[in-house]
Amino acid sequence: MFGMVPEHPKIDGLFTPYRQSYFFLHSIEPWYLNFIRDNPDTWHCSVVEVAWYKKQNGVKHEFLRFDISSPDKRHTCVVIAERNGGGGNANRDPYDTVPGPVTPLGATGDSTSNLSSISSSSQWGAAHDLIHHATLNSRTRAQLEQMFKKATRVCSLTFSEKARPSANELATLLYLTSKLEPTYTVTSTQCYWFVETVFTALKSLFEDAEQDIAIHRGGTWNGVPVYTKASVKEVCGKYREARAALDLEVEERCRLERIQIEQRQWVREQLQAAQVRARAAEEIAQREREKRLAAEQKALAAEQVVAKFLT
Repeated sequence: MFGMVPEHPKIDGLFTPYRQSYFFLHSIEPWYLNFIRDNPDTWHCSVVEVAWYKKQNGVKHEFLRFDISSPDKRHTCVVIAERNGGGGNANRDPYDTVPGPVTPLGATGDSTSNLSSISSSSQWGAAHDLIHHATLNSRTRAQLEQMFKKATRVCSLTFSEKARPSANELATLLYLTSKLEPTYTVTSTQCYWFVETVFTALKSLFEDAEQDIAIHRGGTWNGVPVYTKASVKEVCGKYREARAALDLEVEERCRLERIQIEQRQWVREQLQAAQVRARAAEEIAQREREKRLAAEQKALAAEQVVAKFLT
């Protein structure tokens, strides 16, 4: 019917209803563990594009945008990943029941005029690695566009259709990158480190990835490269280990599910066989009852004939 709103894919942590006017904000670890890791649907959602963004004000905060297609390729969601400082418990998810935006992208130090003026409270401490997500072309569009205001797209990454990372694989990489360096330090493991590590790791892990702009201003402050810890090789190693372990886990889970299915099938077959035997036994018993009844009726008829003859 004309004007009807399409139904969004029921994949929590990625897609939101089209009528919903806000997106959601999560810390990466609970987002990955609670929504993505064990959801088989996320294995069939594909990362179409990765975009590297750089804010033009404040500390030139950087973040990544991922466009992810649904399993049927009819819907797209936007996932934004970023690292902020500020201390506190990074593993707690204070936002998982609160719609975004709670704080703007790059809230840490966004109002400062130069990198050295970042407040001491945000120079180190527990990193706040966050995920924003919503269905593209839903009512959240205005809020999503607001997030990209005053931000420049410095480069992007695309993949061949047959070699696109799944949302599950992407989430694994984001989670492991966050866990690798859980502390925010302005001198090495800040937002620049997070973005560069994830972006470069995706290029390394998925060989068909194509970057549109080789030389760009990502990871720079006023044109000067900002030092970031070299972590790509380490995070790629942890990713491969984690995916291998998860593949084994999924294989074992599938094996157990097959066993359970086979057991349930065996129980059904045994029940059906028992029911067949019971019906057969009942039919035999019924035939025996009919034979006895017929014999009794025949005997009764004979007695009646004899009695009539005698009288």
